[in-house]
Amino acid sequence: MRRTAITKWVLFATASMVVGLNSTILVGSPQAKDQAKEENAILELNAAVEAAWNRHDAATMDKDFVEDCDFVNVFGEWIRGRDNLVKIHSALFTGPLRENYKRINIEKLRFVRPDVAVVHVRGRNTDREGKLIEGNKGSIGVLVMVKEQGKWWIVAGQNTEVRPLPESFKRSGR
Repeated sequence: MRRTAITKWVLFATASMVVGLNSTILVGSPQAKDQAKEENAILELNAAVEAAWNRHDAATMDKDFVEDCDFVNVFGEWIRGRDNLVKIHSALFTGPLRENYKRINIEKLRFVRPDVAVVHVRGRNTDREGKLIEGNKGSIGVLVMVKEQGKWWIVAGQNTEVRPLPESFKRSGR
C-alpha cells in the first residue's frame, strides 16, 4: 500500500516536472516568439480599428475584413460583404453615430491554429477625449481571423450589446 502511494507520488512529480520543463522550453522557443509576433499583429490591427472608429472612417476601419466577410451587428443585422459593411458604417458615422467614440480592447485571443484566431473584443463608449462614459456597459464582439499571405484578415464577426439580464431569466437565489 505504501509502495503504491510512493510510486504514484513519484509518477506525479515526474509528470509535473516534465510539464514544467516543456513550458519553460516553450517560453523561449521559436514557436512562442512567432505566437507573440502574431499576437502583436492582431493587437495592432485592433488599435487601427479603434482609431478609425474614433475618426469615423468606415473605409479604413473595415479594410481588414475579407471581401466576402460576414458580420452580425448589435441590432442582429447580418451584413454580408465588406462593401456592404463599409456602406452601413459610413451611414452610421454620418448619422446616429457621428458623435460616438469607443475604446476597443481585446479581452481574449485564442489561436485555433497558427493561422486562425478567435478574438473576443469589448467596445466601451467614450467621450470625444477618450474618457469612458459612466454606466455604459458597451458591447462584446467575437471575430474569426485568418492569416493569409502574411496578413491577418477578419472573416466573420458578431457584436452584441451588453445589457442587464432580464429578471425572468435570472435563477432564483442568485
